[in-house]
Amino acid sequence: MMQTKKVQKGSQKMKTEKTSGQLRELFRVAYVENQDQAVKTHELDRFLNPCITMRTVKKGEDIVRPTDKLQSIIMVVKGGAHFTRVSTDGNTNMLAAVNAPFFIGITQLVSNDKEYYSQIIAAKNCLLLYIDCNYFLKEIREDGEAALVVIRDLAKVVERNHTRMDRMVFLKASNNLMAYIESKWNEGETSRKDRQLIIRERHGVIAADLSVSVRTLYRSINSLKDEGLLSVQKGGVLIVNEAQMEEMKRRLVKLGKM
Repeated sequence: MMQTKKVQKGSQKMKTEKTSGQLRELFRVAYVENQDQAVKTHELDRFLNPCITMRTVKKGEDIVRPTDKLQSIIMVVKGGAHFTRVSTDGNTNMLAAVNAPFFIGITQLVSNDKEYYSQIIAAKNCLLLYIDCNYFLKEIREDGEAALVVIRDLAKVVERNHTRMDRMVFLKASNNLMAYIESKWNEGETSRKDRQLIIRERHGVIAADLSVSVRTLYRSINSLKDEGLLSVQKGGVLIVNEAQMEEMKRRLVKLGKM
């Protein structure tokens, strides 16, 4: 089982008291005001107690494995993860690529089925907080502000899935890629320099996220490149400037798919 409250020696400081509103304050520091993942590890020490522990996971390691059962709510404070699932024919499908901050385990917490069916792999080095389920439930029942943070996180998941489904159903491959790039621009999850979007994801990951073959993705990239809507640097890094992004948005609006 990958979900565990154990941490590396010296990686946490334990506190014995839990005060009212502590989870709300943790959410403020580690989630609401941490959209740029700028929070420092030492800033979280004051929240650690027998119900909240900290752990680091290296890039490529499992955060959750299929058939793991819910033990704690996980808040990914830094880093990012790939959600994948293996189909009955043995193919691995990318369900989502998500950057911190986000929660893992909310669905299982409110469901009778406590089992995970996806593999969640650290796409970057991750900093995780493990929150005891009973403590988590008690706090969000008693604190509306804390509950709103959880609701917003669930709404992001719903919106992400809805957008992905719309792209798959309604858009041809090149337009699908434009919608993907537009979502990355809006999420602000990639490097920005001189109002440029820099997408460093491996093309295989992007193709899986778009539910297309890598060959189809290459054709779409080349099509947008030929139209002057993006550039490709060494290593397949995609670069989109503000003017190019505005043109993509204009085309997507014209298609009525945004």
